[in-house]
Amino acid sequence: MKKRLILLLPSMVGGALLFQLMRSDRGYVLLSWGHTSVEMSIWTALGLWLLGFVIFYWGWRFFSGSRRFGRFVLGERKQTPRSQQKTFSALVKFIEGNWPLARKQLVKSASRSANPLVNYLAAARCAYEQGDFPGALDLLHKAEKSQPGSELAVALTQARMQLGSKRYEQCLATLKRIKRLAPEHPVVLDLLADVYWALDDIDALEELLPTLHRLSAKGSEGLIQLEVDVYLRQLKKLEVRRKKDGSDAVQKQELDAIWERVPNKLSQEPELMAAFAMALHRLGCDHEAEPLLHKALQKRWHSCWVERYGLVQADAAYQLKVATSWQKQHDADGAMMATLGRLCVRNQLWGKARDYFRQALEMKPGADVYLDYAALLERLGEPEQSADLCRQGLQYLAAQDSKVESAS
Repeated sequence: MKKRLILLLPSMVGGALLFQLMRSDRGYVLLSWGHTSVEMSIWTALGLWLLGFVIFYWGWRFFSGSRRFGRFVLGERKQTPRSQQKTFSALVKFIEGNWPLARKQLVKSASRSANPLVNYLAAARCAYEQGDFPGALDLLHKAEKSQPGSELAVALTQARMQLGSKRYEQCLATLKRIKRLAPEHPVVLDLLADVYWALDDIDALEELLPTLHRLSAKGSEGLIQLEVDVYLRQLKKLEVRRKKDGSDAVQKQELDAIWERVPNKLSQEPELMAAFAMALHRLGCDHEAEPLLHKALQKRWHSCWVERYGLVQADAAYQLKVATSWQKQHDADGAMMATLGRLCVRNQLWGKARDYFRQALEMKPGADVYLDYAALLERLGEPEQSADLCRQGLQYLAAQDSKVESAS
């Protein structure tokens, strides 16, 4: 109450002074334009000026409101809490995997969404999950039109759908088009690697490896395994060509060329060393194969590699010494006993070879062990026992074939 009185008193005094001033001196304003002139008091001119200002202000407010109303009518307004809730509900249905309902709600709320690109991309994924690939492509086109500069996001979504539906050639074309826009995008390169692998284009994938490594597109562990798989696939292709029409000399040159392309760090991977060692063994280069296979076994113990070590024809005395040392480091199994038996045969240690073969058959029977043991007994002048082992080997093979047929 006191504040109102304090404000009212100066207003009354100011008003009285202004009224007295208007009575004592009305002032004079003359406006002239050509042959027309207008005369008025200064107070009248001031009142007209204030009136014009008020009209201008409210006119501007009305014009701004009309623009907002136009955006409302055309659907070009900001997302309201209600429309935002609809989009959120649709995305929840999307996460739950309710593809038909999520697709319907996402498309319906896209026109009033603050970011319709998300709506259309998610709806396209729903259509893809429903098996409606043409519908998914139509929604992707709408997504691209809804927001400038969304080509990369739309194309990546399309590429993932094509890859998932095994449309590898189409996916490759899409990814190559994206790669021109983003040549070093990690996701693009990651998808390219998957497509090359699916298409068995190992040469193209091998060329991509340095870029993947530089950008760490698949993570360190995943990338190392991919590199190993690529060179293993190259070895497999080389073996297929060798069986068809290649000579050992040509194949040895190609094998050396592949090994030279392997990065130094990757060449220490035991799986890769063992694979190259066995490739060398098949080409008759056992003196080169033995150190690689030995080193692979030092890094990772693998029974299959142990058995293959006994097949490598290198320095028999040295190999037997190495294999004997493994008995102290690892638990003996059928593969180790078979390898020791074969190495003892090559070192003409017939008695030890016989004992090792017998233990190998007790631990893990194998047709090749039966045959090696039979050959040893034949050499030792025991043809009947040798023939009996051959029969047992044939029975073992027949039993294994029967198991395979039953499983299939």
